[in-house]
Amino acid sequence: MSWILHHSQSEQYAKLAEEAKREHNNARAIELYRLAAEAEILALKALEPTKTRTIGITAVSAASLLYKAQEFRSSEQLAYQWLITDLLPTFAVRQLQELLQAIWSERELVQKRSSKNNVKTT
Repeated sequence: MSWILHHSQSEQYAKLAEEAKREHNNARAIELYRLAAEAEILALKALEPTKTRTIGITAVSAASLLYKAQEFRSSEQLAYQWLITDLLPTFAVRQLQELLQAIWSERELVQKRSSKNNVKTT
């Protein structure tokens, strides 16, 4: 399949995920974000290396969808995978770096909550 077909499928899943989130169906939203990320990753793989702007947009999108699916490690890995290439435009590098910061902040919050809960139960 082509980039446009995978990307369109990703957009559909993301739209459904947003609807599920508005309906407070978080488990369904997370699953739909995961499916959207998978489709976006396939779209990314379908791109020619000369399509740097589209690669940048799609890489940021895929990593962001993984983040929304609470697949923090996978999101981080995808961001690193693309940051080490010379294929990304400046805006995509900046956005992936910002996403990494968000991942690290989220990880720190989870660790703090976990530590707090351990203190309360002991």
